[in-house]
Amino acid sequence: MKLARFMLCITGATWVLYGGWLFFNPLGLRYAGFELNHWSTIVEVQAMYGLAEVMLGVFALLGVWKPRVYMHPALLLWCMIYSSLWIGRVIGIIQWEGSWSIFPLGAEGLPDAYNPGALYFLELPSSILLFIALMKTRGHPELNS
Repeated sequence: MKLARFMLCITGATWVLYGGWLFFNPLGLRYAGFELNHWSTIVEVQAMYGLAEVMLGVFALLGVWKPRVYMHPALLLWCMIYSSLWIGRVIGIIQWEGSWSIFPLGAEGLPDAYNPGALYFLELPSSILLFIALMKTRGHPELNS
């Protein structure tokens, strides 16, 4: 249960903070190479990368606050989200002949290092740890009615 709670707390906090930042500052997504040169794309960032991500983060936190009801659904959802993100990045990098390198690190490496960095440091490890947490909590007495 500790791994599950830890992963849901970290995931929830990350997505609430990142989504909140992009809701209030949608032009901030330019660091990843988004051009955002029309009001319609800016509103899309506010909605999808902003508040939708905040609510996904809240759902992760519900798994910690009410584990009997929400822990397994939150672990499963986040395992699926992170898995789809890293698989999509691998396919996209291959398809579009992108870079696998995270170097140079920092702002000078962006936007080229954004996708491999997210893949290596967030999405792949998170999907693995969330899957392990999901398997370890199966049949846990605190989660079964």
